[in-house]
Amino acid sequence: MSHMAQSVVDSIMVGRLGAVPLAGVSVAVGIFNVLLVFGIGLSLAVSTLSAHARGRGDTEAGAGVLLHGWWVCILSGFLMQLLLLGFLPWLSVLNQSPEVEAQMRIYLYSLSYSFLPIMVFQAFRQFIEGLEWMKPALWIAILSIPLNAGLNSLLIFGRWGFPAMGVEGAAWATVIARWVMALAMMAYVLVHKDLRPYWTHRFGLRHVRIQPLLRMLILGLSSAFQYIFETSAFAGAAVVIGWLGAQALAAHQVAINIASMSFMVAVGLSASASIRIGYARGLGDLSLARRIGWVAMAMTIVLMSLCALAFVIWNRELPAFYLSDPVVLRSASILLLIAAAFQLVDGLQALGVGLLRGMEDKRVPTLLVLIAYWVVALPLGTYLVLRSSYGLYGMWLALAGGLLLSAIFLLLRFFHLTRPHSGQSAGQQAG
Repeated sequence: MSHMAQSVVDSIMVGRLGAVPLAGVSVAVGIFNVLLVFGIGLSLAVSTLSAHARGRGDTEAGAGVLLHGWWVCILSGFLMQLLLLGFLPWLSVLNQSPEVEAQMRIYLYSLSYSFLPIMVFQAFRQFIEGLEWMKPALWIAILSIPLNAGLNSLLIFGRWGFPAMGVEGAAWATVIARWVMALAMMAYVLVHKDLRPYWTHRFGLRHVRIQPLLRMLILGLSSAFQYIFETSAFAGAAVVIGWLGAQALAAHQVAINIASMSFMVAVGLSASASIRIGYARGLGDLSLARRIGWVAMAMTIVLMSLCALAFVIWNRELPAFYLSDPVVLRSASILLLIAAAFQLVDGLQALGVGLLRGMEDKRVPTLLVLIAYWVVALPLGTYLVLRSSYGLYGMWLALAGGLLLSAIFLLLRFFHLTRPHSGQSAGQQAG
């Protein structure tokens, strides 16, 4: 949740500047997150393959995962920054108001410098999480949140002698916080004596081999595209909602920020299930993988039900943390009720992605996610926004339908791959 918490902190504090800066950050975060989840999805292959090597008891293979994961993450960090900077001259194609577009441009340019530290953090974090070392990344991430908030206070509003930089200050605060996270994570892995057996290759490019690199890239790209199809659909939804005006877009940003926090809980469960299933596949035990899937489903249903209950109870209070505009607050509170209704399917579709990543299933889930969001949800939502009386709420209802389809498709696929008496080994199940 730490990556999302930083965006939430930015939105809450930028919201004090008014609806236009908040709307600009809303669309900008949506654009940034398309590339961010691509990078995170790419790095998730590291934890899956690390867990698989651990299940086989193969330290040498684990060292190779660390080496190739480092290079994949570093190169992707540079590539994502170049892509975002290259897109900035084309922001006008999103057809936002000139005031909102100006805020977007300022925020995105500065925030682009956070891609590299994010991917450095992910390379080391995903490797040790594949070994089921979860606490180091947890504590580093938790401590980054107050750091980000403090830097926001200094740089957005110009306190303690710092200049008041507005949305640009929010972006640079996040960049600094993410560099601190990256360096702390790297230092932990470099110093810990129990991780020294995995340092046999160091990071020399001459040790990189094509076959393990391609395996990591193929698995990582499938996860990356699954996440990017979903996130880009939500970013596209923000663009369409922006055509309704700054207030509608601000309400969307407030509600999606809050709903994203509960979604990240489901993503955490999805990641842990992927690691456990990768370990089960290393053991060659598909029945264990299936049981892990059932347990993860039960946990997701319980936790997302609690989140839905919180949205219903505090649907008016939660948006008030962001801003005081009564029109925006009313719309955001209604959107939270819609979000409460789709919490279960949102959590289950996030889990489904992780379950299939643990199985190293690639092509089919990527296609299923593409259909759910880009063939069904976004076109339907655009129609409801522009051609019906539902307006802003129509987009959210359509996105809920896409989440439902995605959850059904992905979970059915997982239980098909792990069905009893299939006559296939764990390694042969991957599609």
